[in-house]
Amino acid sequence: MSQRLWSIFVALLLGAAVPPVAAQAKPDAGLQRGYMWEARKGNQTIVLFGTLHVGRPDFYPLPGAKMQRLQDAAVIAVEADVSQAQKVGPLVQQLAFYPQGTPGLDTRIDPALKKRIEALLARAGIAPEQAWRMKPWMLANTLTMLNLAGLGYNPAFASEAFLYAFAAGSGKSLVEVEGLDLQLKLFNDAPLATQMDFLQQAVEGIESGEAEKEARGVVVAWENSDVAAAERLLAQVSKSGTPAERFVKEQLFEGRHPRMVAEIEKLAAGGKPAVVAVGALHYFGPKGLLDMLKQRGWTVTQIK
Repeated sequence: MSQRLWSIFVALLLGAAVPPVAAQAKPDAGLQRGYMWEARKGNQTIVLFGTLHVGRPDFYPLPGAKMQRLQDAAVIAVEADVSQAQKVGPLVQQLAFYPQGTPGLDTRIDPALKKRIEALLARAGIAPEQAWRMKPWMLANTLTMLNLAGLGYNPAFASEAFLYAFAAGSGKSLVEVEGLDLQLKLFNDAPLATQMDFLQQAVEGIESGEAEKEARGVVVAWENSDVAAAERLLAQVSKSGTPAERFVKEQLFEGRHPRMVAEIEKLAAGGKPAVVAVGALHYFGPKGLLDMLKQRGWTVTQIK
């Protein structure tokens, strides 16, 4: 398993705000849809929700027990609030694109890779000129997101989009665990060679069809709240060893977990019922959020 699976989780909605979930299809009552846990320590309790950054309309509403936990919350915390275009746009422009008047990505990559990217962009109906201002990591995530959208997994129906709309409609506070600037800077600070490797592997995964296979596996596991499947996916990913794969695993995931745990504990101590919603893969594995919380004395119980 390669960086492609990681990119399914880290391909954030860069460059545009997430529209709220507007149309909802009738969900399949036989699916549990989403990972959710209750964590307890002494007299403190907090709810943890594992999200997908893309989705389908039939993902919502969530099953009854999970919707009830959202209803009971006063605060909903997401990784980053990307629902405000006036805030997100300038930040993305600053960190994810080459400045106007400087050479674009098309002058910095191998001509053969350039042709392969142009073919993928044409398939998605995107003019190459729009892509060449992007930095390698931005283009890799954009290609991944376009591929997922082509499979029917749309960012408009991401877990976060649902939560934005739910919080706004129910008068609940929406706060950030990290903020988009931190996430973008992690990508932007990666060495250029790592960014290029990230882009190369994204292209290879889409061309070979492996990205589609892996994406469907991730979504099916999420739909069924299948913890064992998620753990297997994570174990496969952890065997990866290229610079891009190590960067994503060590910096974009495990390196962020201490901050996330600190924020979870801060919210739990705040006195208001809270739900913390971050990417599903962050919770699993020996360096995942669930194990880290257990090591700090929390008892964690899955909600189905």
